[in-house]
Amino acid sequence: MDSAKLYDATRGRIVELLGGADPATPVEACPGWNVRDLAAHLAGGLAAFVARDFDAGEHENFGERIVAERRGQSIEASVAEWAKSRETADEAIESPMGAVLVAEVVGHEQDLRTALGQPGARDDQAVRVALDRPLQELAKKLASDDLALRIVLDTDASVYGERAPSVTLTTSAYELGRVMGGRRTEAEVRALDWGGSDPEPYLPALMLFGTFRETSLEE
Repeated sequence: MDSAKLYDATRGRIVELLGGADPATPVEACPGWNVRDLAAHLAGGLAAFVARDFDAGEHENFGERIVAERRGQSIEASVAEWAKSRETADEAIESPMGAVLVAEVVGHEQDLRTALGQPGARDDQAVRVALDRPLQELAKKLASDDLALRIVLDTDASVYGERAPSVTLTTSAYELGRVMGGRRTEAEVRALDWGGSDPEPYLPALMLFGTFRETSLEE
């Protein structure tokens, strides 16, 4: 799978969306951020990956530090910074960490689309590829908890964990990505198509990369 092509295609769609966006539009999926902040996060995030600079500094986390350092930076400046960093990012994108970078842009494309009321690209190949790293971590977590879960994504079924699964979750790659990225409430996750027993034991594992939202996103 060519991570660079998927990353670039997703980046291209995001840049196009940013071109007509109001910088002050809130991004509800990323509390406290607006569209300008999200653009700064994407630009600074790739720059940090290239420089291998992941220190959170005095901030709550690395992502918040990136945004704080660029607070007030225009969307145009962020797009230019992002393009400049991309010129030297081939090694990072094609490394094992490339899956993280793809997941980052895929998730934030959907965050931006929700903020702007422009849904799309939910069936893009990158949406499925963006799940590769999260699903690897899910398998490890389930195995450590002596659990196993069968997940059916569209027509693709796989077992995560090291024992025979008693529960099946049937959903789409897009929806699973939103769940694992913390873009769904606990009630929404419980309301998914769970076949078998109570999904309760599996919920913590699905929250490896986020926490449940308190309110629903309108998407």
